[in-house]
Amino acid sequence: MSRPGDLPRTLLVVTGLARIGTVSETGDELTLLWAHSGEWLGIAGIVEPTPRSVTLRHGAFIQAVTDLTYLDIPATLVREYARTDAAVAWVIAQFLNDRLWLAVREILLYAQGDLRSRIAHRLVELALHQPPGAPLIATVTQDELAKAVGAARPSVARILADLKREGHIRSVRGGLLIARPSELVEPGQHGVA
Repeated sequence: MSRPGDLPRTLLVVTGLARIGTVSETGDELTLLWAHSGEWLGIAGIVEPTPRSVTLRHGAFIQAVTDLTYLDIPATLVREYARTDAAVAWVIAQFLNDRLWLAVREILLYAQGDLRSRIAHRLVELALHQPPGAPLIATVTQDELAKAVGAARPSVARILADLKREGHIRSVRGGLLIARPSELVEPGQHGVA
């Protein structure tokens, strides 16, 4: 994300889709977050630029998945506004609260859910960012999906084949059409929803 000596910064995604991830010692990638319009990246760094409790040994990365437009906002500027304007500080607190609950949901999904439920949630999450009235299409490759759910591509391919056979999804130009989203992520069907 940044190099030594770079000033801390935040990025506000205006349009497009980015993938934020990390790379393990063995070179395996794990997607930490899909950033859609409105996502604010790096905001936690304004509170504590170098968190003591989280160390990504090989660092994190941001990858544009589609054409991406974003605002590059210096973290020092955001920090200064937050310190002097309660309204700005409150917006940041609300955003971080939302991010915390999202992290709790993800932890529960990985701890209590199976691979099928992780795949189902990722597909629906990606598809929900289509324009209003458009079909629910998750524009993701099998490789990207495998990285997003922390699994091997062959395992993801098997589950996608099952979901297609059951009529939950269909391959279409540009991705996977979610045919029955409510059934795909219905609580109690497969793991945690």
